[in-house]
Amino acid sequence: MAQADDFTQAKGFSEAAQAGMLAHQVPATPENYAVWYAYATGLLPELNRTIDILISNQQEFTQALNAELYSRFCDTGRHFNLLNETGGRLQYAVDQVMRYIKSATGDANAFGKTLDRYSSDIGGAPGDEDMRALVTGLILETQRMAERNRSLEDRLSASSGEIAELRQNLEVVRREALTDALTSIPNRKFFESRLREAARDAIESGEPLSLLIADIDRFKQFNDTYGHPLGDQVLRLVARTLTDSVKGRDTPARYGGEEFAIILPQTRLKDAVGLANQIRNTIMRRRIVRKNTGDDFGTITLSIGVSCYRPGEPLLQTVRRADDALYQAKRAGRNRVVAEDALAAADQS
Repeated sequence: MAQADDFTQAKGFSEAAQAGMLAHQVPATPENYAVWYAYATGLLPELNRTIDILISNQQEFTQALNAELYSRFCDTGRHFNLLNETGGRLQYAVDQVMRYIKSATGDANAFGKTLDRYSSDIGGAPGDEDMRALVTGLILETQRMAERNRSLEDRLSASSGEIAELRQNLEVVRREALTDALTSIPNRKFFESRLREAARDAIESGEPLSLLIADIDRFKQFNDTYGHPLGDQVLRLVARTLTDSVKGRDTPARYGGEEFAIILPQTRLKDAVGLANQIRNTIMRRRIVRKNTGDDFGTITLSIGVSCYRPGEPLLQTVRRADDALYQAKRAGRNRVVAEDALAAADQS
């Protein structure tokens, strides 16, 4: 049954992708299909937002624009290639350092042998002239060694700077890959990775783990009425509120579209519900004002579902219970928090 459902869903996405490409005269290349299939699934919120804006502006989907959409959102090799390139440069820099160190070791060994030879010659030197010649030679060799050391220090310093720059580049790439571009909070990929880590920690420690999934009420209507730029402002406001409301190891993330999630390690279900209501009340009190004009568009509200991880269960079940609770909050009138235990009680009644 699950396979049949997956096939039916994929077929629907495929048909929607082809219809979208046909409607906007997008050539049916594999790259363009990947873009519009992802658009149909809604799994890349930034892609959907970008295409929606382009459509609303009646933008022509030119070859250059299609290539840009694919490169920006669907070219999974882009980050890999950048990582690979940076890794290669990093390896080269490390190899250079190792060569410098090997060279310095050889110079030091040669200098040690020279000192041993001069020591032997000094011990057997018969007169002042020979002694002066030996001392002069020793001074010259010491100066040469000092110069080589200075050169080595300069090269190591340059290599150290390059390695530091490469490490920073890697960190930027890592952060971009795991951060939602619009809201600057972790994206769904990071959320899924962090949730796995949190579940593992919960099993090992025996501590509770809770999950919030929040959705902006009537966001599509708000977006269609006031425009995408103001909608983006709302998304950033919610993201900032979530970030300001958590602490420690708690992880807020953009889950998809107008949905957000918070992973709450070491948090019981009732405490997670309390935090969810605090966030909901904070959002409800904040007015939406257009920055450049000062126009006031009122307030927005959140519906939030809360679940608690049961050690050993598939994480999909934890997410599903939070999602079911969220939709129960929507059905019950929005702007409210529903926990998984309320769902269980409703099922029994």
